[in-house]
Amino acid sequence: MFVKKNLIAVAALATLAVSAQAQSSVTLYGNLDVSGAYVKNKQGDQSQSTTAVESSILTESYLGLKGVEDLGGGLKAMFKLESSLAVDTGNASTTFYDLDERDGLDSKNFWDKNALVGVSGDFGTVTLGNQESLFKLQAAAFNPFGTSRLLATSQLLLTASGLGGSWQNTVGYTSANLSGLTVSAQHSAKEGGRGDATKYNGGATAVAANYGVGPLALSAVYGDVRSTNATAQETRQKAYLLGASYDFGAVKAFAQYGRDKVQQKGVPGDDTAKFFQLGAVVPVTQAGTVHAAFGQVKDEESKIRQISLTYNHSLTKRSGVYAGFTYIKDEISGEPDGKTTALAVGLRHAF
Repeated sequence: MFVKKNLIAVAALATLAVSAQAQSSVTLYGNLDVSGAYVKNKQGDQSQSTTAVESSILTESYLGLKGVEDLGGGLKAMFKLESSLAVDTGNASTTFYDLDERDGLDSKNFWDKNALVGVSGDFGTVTLGNQESLFKLQAAAFNPFGTSRLLATSQLLLTASGLGGSWQNTVGYTSANLSGLTVSAQHSAKEGGRGDATKYNGGATAVAANYGVGPLALSAVYGDVRSTNATAQETRQKAYLLGASYDFGAVKAFAQYGRDKVQQKGVPGDDTAKFFQLGAVVPVTQAGTVHAAFGQVKDEESKIRQISLTYNHSLTKRSGVYAGFTYIKDEISGEPDGKTTALAVGLRHAF
């Protein structure tokens, strides 16, 4: 009798699982990227070198859960949860490598990349929650190194400015594809971040447009950013980033140009940083590609240039190895030039 009851219970659970699967699905996925790295920093006559095991050199390491449920009538509910991982330490968040004294990303939130729910239909997709910024997504799509926090030259603009992270308390919208054109918008609510005579209200807004047809792709994103975590801030950023790519077959070429104008409350004038990037991905074997990029960001007092070069070899559809190099030069008015050289050999696995 005991065995019979358990068989009936198992059969009932299996029936429920099949029924649930027919209406909704949940997927566990992620990416693990870890490498051995050598870094040498030099400023003036002072130099220091370090060897280390590091995470997220070529691709972001993260853990994700996502799901979708059919609501009927062409509507679907969806959710996404994504947490950055530091594979070298096992921490649930990852830190940007402070190779050239740029500010780092040291998130203390577990679902630091995305934590959102939404609904989609013929009108597009509406999402609410913590979401990767349109600046980060656009920069990654038009950069040979995607979201790499070390090798992607777009980080010259995004990391120091804070534009390239995730936005909290955000409502997002992405339209359906209209003959190759999609438009997107994000708004991070100010909530309790109310300004005063010395600070701006918190909150941020961004809009973007993407167009792709055949081998050509174009993008543009503009944002008005005070803060992305509902706090009042002394500074306000008005930034834009343009991107283009073209796949010639033998090589895929990338280009970006952007500006970030920073204003301080109650202080006349502004500080404007100008950025550009040129890059390419070249297939050299059936499984191997060479990635290369040069980028520069410049304002009135400083200029930072970076060149990155990597060979990426796929072992399978999900696993690969790579060897990468980057060189960064800082020229800051009144200070000795800073130079950073980094080498890395790593392994990546997506699941």
